[in-house]
Amino acid sequence: MILAPTPQLVQEANDTGDYNDCSYVVLYQTEGRRIVFGGDSHDKTWDHILSTHKDLVTDIDLLIAPHHGRKSGRSYQFLDVLRPRLTFFGNARAEHLAYSAWRYRNLPFITNNQAGCMLVPIRTGNPGIMSLYVTHEPFAKKLNRYPFFDESLKAYWCGEIDILFPREQTKSGAYSTAFSQ
Repeated sequence: MILAPTPQLVQEANDTGDYNDCSYVVLYQTEGRRIVFGGDSHDKTWDHILSTHKDLVTDIDLLIAPHHGRKSGRSYQFLDVLRPRLTFFGNARAEHLAYSAWRYRNLPFITNNQAGCMLVPIRTGNPGIMSLYVTHEPFAKKLNRYPFFDESLKAYWCGEIDILFPREQTKSGAYSTAFSQ
């Protein structure tokens, strides 16, 4: 489902020359799970999404971070609603990533820099089982002492996301970000 942009956001972006607020934001739903692809969305986009689709984006399972997780001079208040069980940050030098917005909210995240490629197949069920696979074995071992290599995915199984990142811990603030560096 396309959550943004709207024609109004596109028109305003064309008028101002700031095209971040006309970036696509997509909600993918399957097997009772919700994944949001944040694109290069900015504050006006999130204002629109939270005012029109709040019920669809509250407590999502996975967020592909807007701007690849980079600092972008923006508000991160949308995270207070989305409260993603896990967020993926793209490749960027560490000093350019917005770690503090996630850490402040005790929200877990993983970067491509840490994990290499990250895969989340969803098995049939209600809700479906989301497993985390990564291509960087040392990182996989930080999450699971005994990760196994899945030849078909060419990646290491770390575990089920619901077990690695329990929702109760992210809501209570008890989640430890020891590996999210």
